[in-house]
Amino acid sequence: MGKETEVELELEVDVVTLMTDEGEIDCGIVTVLELNDKEYIAVSPLDDEGELTEEIWFYQFERDPSGGDEHDIVFIEDEDEYDQVVDKFDEWLDTLEFEEE
Repeated sequence: MGKETEVELELEVDVVTLMTDEGEIDCGIVTVLELNDKEYIAVSPLDDEGELTEEIWFYQFERDPSGGDEHDIVFIEDEDEYDQVVDKFDEWLDTLEFEEE
């Protein structure tokens, strides 16, 4: 019989700083999704140790047209559009769980 060990993966996460009503919040980029010819970004606020939290925020992601790194993150105001992005994120999570088995 083999011995079971728990291994915690350390993921290197790209960090983006968002300006909110509460001030600047550092968030880790979880993934970028494509939907209806637009890109959306899923981010998670970082805790005091710089780790991702369980909270996920979604924004429209507009790449820098000049090819640089001055990308725009836009609040999604349309509720239907937001729901579609959440559904797409859930599908993405399902593929991750499937790949782990």
